[in-house]
Amino acid sequence: MIERTKQTTDHRHRLRLPTGTETMHLLEAARHRRITRVLEDRFTLWGYTPAETPLVDYVEVYRPLLSEKSMRDTYRAVDRQGEVLAVRADTTLFLAKQLGLHLCPEDLPVRVWYNDQIVRAEGEDEIAGNEYQQAGVELVGTNGVESDVEVLTILQDTLQALGLSEAVIHIGSHRIITELTSSDDGREAMARHVLARRRVPEEFGLSRDEQDLLLFIGDAPAFEQALERWTLPAGVRSAAEDLLVRAVQLEADPAVRIDLSELAANDYYSGIAFSAYHPDSTAAITRGGRYDELLGHFGFDAPSVGFSMFTRKLPATTLSGIEPAPPGAPGSTLAERIATARAAHGRGERMRL
Repeated sequence: MIERTKQTTDHRHRLRLPTGTETMHLLEAARHRRITRVLEDRFTLWGYTPAETPLVDYVEVYRPLLSEKSMRDTYRAVDRQGEVLAVRADTTLFLAKQLGLHLCPEDLPVRVWYNDQIVRAEGEDEIAGNEYQQAGVELVGTNGVESDVEVLTILQDTLQALGLSEAVIHIGSHRIITELTSSDDGREAMARHVLARRRVPEEFGLSRDEQDLLLFIGDAPAFEQALERWTLPAGVRSAAEDLLVRAVQLEADPAVRIDLSELAANDYYSGIAFSAYHPDSTAAITRGGRYDELLGHFGFDAPSVGFSMFTRKLPATTLSGIEPAPPGAPGSTLAERIATARAAHGRGERMRL
């Protein structure tokens, strides 16, 4: 009996998948393909071209850019020469290296989209944190309001194309955090409090207005009214007004909220940061922001902004309609049916044998 129980346990263990990976049954795979086709078509319509990144790369290249947690969440492997490799856990990082090594100033600006599988080592109880597929855009070589608004507009358009009009985009600013404290340790500590929606401790020396700024969540008109009330240092006010300028340029649907607790999680963001949330999803379905220093780490200094949509985190109802089965090709012989099917395919019609 003990031996049989052990065999059953071993069998179940062999059937498990590593954390951070998954499979999809047929209908779910078909739905996911429809989602990615919509995304790729939408990105192409906006003038972005496809890019592909390697599945693995040398881990030491990325270590200076990642927090301890990000390193823990990265799967690693060893090649035949004994080099430690990182399995792709963030497409933007791998793409930044690829662009940094191959771009030259004459190429700019560059607009690319990607649709890649990623793997992150999450705990078995951290289901909401698992991310398996990223599809997104990166705009490299431009700075300022217009480029930020372009990327945010594409995100709004993409959410609409997927039927996710109930989504809400939250926009924050790393620049405001930087203006409020000069040290790296101070910025990290302040960011932790802001992310937790808690008032920053007194040792940071922030005024009540500065703390109210950090805890603000609301639409652009409400933020503009609050800015008129608040007394803020010149640099902080300038950063807040820059954020407002971007927000007022966007369409009202899907909704946009200014949210200074929104820092979009990635260690390399340096300007605006944003995420999209949907009431039927347990975590952010999109994260993005500006990362003007990232490409410089790989030898090509260029301002950049972009976003990644986590297609496996979208609501289960997204493009969930089942496509009807194609008709069978008519004909009394196999050759006739093949000929009829080929003719239908030439007209762009679905048909099976």
